[in-house]
Amino acid sequence: MTTDTTDALSAADTTDAMRLEQPTQTLRLTNAMTLFLIDYHIWSGRKKLRPEDLRMGGNLPPDGLVSLGSKKVCDPDALRVFHRKRRHVERQLLAVGTRFLSGYLVPNTHAADVLAQITAITAEAREAAEDFLADYDRHIDAWCAAYPTWEQAIRNAIDPVEVVRGQLRFRVLALQIETAEGVAEDTLADDLAAVGETIFSEVEQVARSLEQSFLGRDALSQRAVGTFRRIYDKLDALSFADYRIDPVVRALHDWLGRLPASGPIGGSLFLEGWALMRLVGDAQAMARHGAGILALSELMPDADAIASLAGTDHRAAEAEDADEVDAEATAVADPADAPRPDAETALPMDTPAAEPVTDFDDLFDEMAATAPAPTTPPSGPPEPIGVQDFWF
Repeated sequence: MTTDTTDALSAADTTDAMRLEQPTQTLRLTNAMTLFLIDYHIWSGRKKLRPEDLRMGGNLPPDGLVSLGSKKVCDPDALRVFHRKRRHVERQLLAVGTRFLSGYLVPNTHAADVLAQITAITAEAREAAEDFLADYDRHIDAWCAAYPTWEQAIRNAIDPVEVVRGQLRFRVLALQIETAEGVAEDTLADDLAAVGETIFSEVEQVARSLEQSFLGRDALSQRAVGTFRRIYDKLDALSFADYRIDPVVRALHDWLGRLPASGPIGGSLFLEGWALMRLVGDAQAMARHGAGILALSELMPDADAIASLAGTDHRAAEAEDADEVDAEATAVADPADAPRPDAETALPMDTPAAEPVTDFDDLFDEMAATAPAPTTPPSGPPEPIGVQDFWF
């Protein structure tokens, strides 16, 4: 084995070792990701139901006014805008991030864009809060008018507008994670190790709606393709967080890259989409698929190493062939080295050479002369000849 071949094998072994160790390495997610905390405090518009409230009317309070031991002192529809804004912020964070502890981890590469989006949503929530506070009295009056029998119970629980203003708060914090020195027990590594499982679970929830786009159909709509693209964007952004994510990302990227820009998707592409839907719709299947594909790739030889080895062996073979050709050429060029007959096996000088046979009649005459004389045929009838006496 040549020196080049040995170096190529060593390089291939080093590459394989690095690839095998990568899944077990602890990723520095705390340095590569930003932790976002949603600090949305929304006034509930509820007060505790008291015994005296039940004596204010002849009948029990209606379900629209009372639930779970509390009474509503404001129309819930007037407060839903704040809950919608919070869900909007959560969707933006989950688009390229994942849940972690009490917040959301977002890659630093996407953190600035996400921060700009959720800052705009938070500003809209604050504007909606100012509009609500400006019409606070009107909302209370409309709610009392909807339940005139219980108006007194409602007004007895009303908070002043300034108190309500203090209970409406909308902001989002962007933080870096770092374990403090001297902690009793550092469990951050365990929490970070579970990030991959959380990502797969979140993708599974998003993919649940995709099954209805396939059942009983022979073509896939562009709207369903949009869901696939959202799943791809999320996994692509977080692929560094877990080594099992990348094979799923590559499968989605290959399929999405072959889809038409408009119109329904049918035929073989539809069937491929069905298989991908089943994959991303199962968190455990994604994890097993990613780990299995990477394990299989570890068994395959490295392409660069193969090319290097092939080039080295090819050059060595060419060198050996060239040496053999040179040796043969040298042997032919030197008459002194030509092979000579062995003295023991060589014919004596006075031994005549065999003459070629030119008369076939002489040949047959010679054979007849050396043939044995024919025997006298036996008397009597010939013996019967059996089948076994014939030669085929």
